[in-house]
Amino acid sequence: MAFNIIFAEFNGWRRIMIKINSISAIKEKIINEAFINNHRSKPDDFTRNRTLTFQAVFIQIFRKTVKSLQLSLNETFMSGYLPNPVSASAYTQARSKFKHTAFIELNNDIVRLFYSEDNAIKKWNNYRCIGVDGSKIILPKSTEIADEFGSISIKNQTVHSSFSCAMFECYYDVLNQMVIHSMFAHGLSYEAELATQMLGATMEHDLLILDRAYASYEFIATLIEQGKNYLIRCPYSSFKEVSLLTRDTKNWSKIVTLKVPSKQKKNIVGKGLPLEIKVRLVSVILSTGEVEILATSIMDKSIERKEFKWLYGVRWGVETFFSIVKGRLCLENFTGKTPESVKQDFWSTIFISNLETVMTQGTENEMNANLQQGQYAKKVNTSVSFNTIKNMAFELFVDDNDAESTVEKMTILFKMNPSLDRIGREGPKRKKTSDLQSYNFQKRVKKHVF
Repeated sequence: MAFNIIFAEFNGWRRIMIKINSISAIKEKIINEAFINNHRSKPDDFTRNRTLTFQAVFIQIFRKTVKSLQLSLNETFMSGYLPNPVSASAYTQARSKFKHTAFIELNNDIVRLFYSEDNAIKKWNNYRCIGVDGSKIILPKSTEIADEFGSISIKNQTVHSSFSCAMFECYYDVLNQMVIHSMFAHGLSYEAELATQMLGATMEHDLLILDRAYASYEFIATLIEQGKNYLIRCPYSSFKEVSLLTRDTKNWSKIVTLKVPSKQKKNIVGKGLPLEIKVRLVSVILSTGEVEILATSIMDKSIERKEFKWLYGVRWGVETFFSIVKGRLCLENFTGKTPESVKQDFWSTIFISNLETVMTQGTENEMNANLQQGQYAKKVNTSVSFNTIKNMAFELFVDDNDAESTVEKMTILFKMNPSLDRIGREGPKRKKTSDLQSYNFQKRVKKHVF
């Protein structure tokens, strides 16, 4: 018992140090001349003594708000973090000097720090579980954006128009709520192709968990050729062997040989991939009684059928993540109409999502330390946590405060108004929302984070 208490205290101290080190690293970088040089548009940008410094622009983008830009700038001035009031036009000019790559570098730093203590993260059978998925992001309408991300036509009896969107491809650690790697690509990009390009970001003991959109011979063959671990849900029509296993009442697991479809043979040969691959197929039974087939590289026969079902189920974490960035963080409410401003908003959203994971790590353990039998476990309310981080941005990255006391203050706020983790509860079936209902929700019901 004493050993467990000491170990828990040690882990708690380690998490606090990761939080403090993350804050310190960001604070030091955004005023570092070399960092600024690497992430400004032109060599002479941010060299004069201006009100909107590189640091000020960074935090303004980071704090992205649904309020009008001028109101946000006025509030920053009234809080004492800008020496003079500035116009929205002046800020727009200043942010054009700032490159979105600053957020990419800082995000990579956060991810590296988070995984620096390998024993402190959650795993399944020593695997880091990576949910892989893509999501369309609707972009502002402008010629520049259409040129870079493409344009999709809308044509019916009453409408003849077009819109632009980007494809957001994500590798997401579903057990630790951390974005490992992501791409912000052309709107007509193929999800499996983007996922293939991102394979270099994975490690030896990563398990990629993917939905049926990725169940192609080429993608699975690529994973096998590169020695990647995977679990993929297969449509019944994807392979003959999959269809056969759905009707097999004696076996729930089979190792099969998949042969390249004749129409794909030339492409597969051209890419140097094998013409035959061995995979394990596993059937799982959903709560509805429906049988689903999973293709996997996991050959361990001691793993039970229900565990495979659970393992695929945790992939839903990446869907929840998309819901958070689009809902809580209002990703599609972009603050500019240029490709660069869109990229700034996107990468700053990824950055704050990962930072929130780092800063809230261990908080739920503290909230549930004295949980009584029959009580629901508590979860950090993301509306509260994101609001806290955005409101305390200047305190985190500008003020000369003691980082440990700042972390303690934030943790107190993270514990306010928690959500309840009602495991096993099924919500109502999804139904189509009318335009009027959606409008009412956005205008009168939805609670914005910032």
